[in-house]
Amino acid sequence: PIAMPRRSPVIFSAASLALSAALLPAFLFPITYLIAAMGGNVAWCIPPLEGCTDITHTALKTPESHVFRVAMPFVCGLFVAVWIIACDWIGSRGGAVGRREIRFRRLGVSAAIGLLVGEMVLQDRSTLWILHSVGATLFFLLTYAAIVIHSRSVNELEKSHPGSLSMASLASKRWIVRALTLMLVLAIAFRVADWSEGGRILQWLSTYSILAYIFTFAFDWRGHRVTLLTPAGSD
Repeated sequence: PIAMPRRSPVIFSAASLALSAALLPAFLFPITYLIAAMGGNVAWCIPPLEGCTDITHTALKTPESHVFRVAMPFVCGLFVAVWIIACDWIGSRGGAVGRREIRFRRLGVSAAIGLLVGEMVLQDRSTLWILHSVGATLFFLLTYAAIVIHSRSVNELEKSHPGSLSMASLASKRWIVRALTLMLVLAIAFRVADWSEGGRILQWLSTYSILAYIFTFAFDWRGHRVTLLTPAGSD
């Protein structure tokens, strides 16, 4: 008989994964910007305030593009993980995992895949700009939708199971959703007005607002563990 491979459990801290998903890109983008600016590939400024460049152009040329292309698969993988965990965590707290929860999980995972595809085609003059634009746009829109739906789910969870989330975490999520909604409206207005600097500023601000929302997961998931089964050889 053929021996079936044994599977060995690997246990992760869900809060640590959330922190990694928020902090890795939060540090990655300034690092690639600084490398690009020191190499003369982008202008010196404070991008989230002045809009001299967007995140895309901080990773378009070498050597900063190498750092970006190595790190982004890990970033997108972490995004996939946190949205899957976000859905499962609600169930672990006694909340219902229904169509709404499955919907935000699918939206979040799809957004991460869109981001990965969009960023992996950045190759300076050989960049596939249409594919990049589609991937980046899908990331922002689908992540926004996932966040809105998730915030409603955790609000319902707190009502049915008081104490599942802290009041600070709930309040932070509500304010971030409001800020992202405002930025979405402004992004449309800036596009109509053809104000490119404003659009670049909003890209930075909306990106860090998304990361701030993911950061709040770390406070919700303290003590929560995720088990991953991996092959451990055969008999």
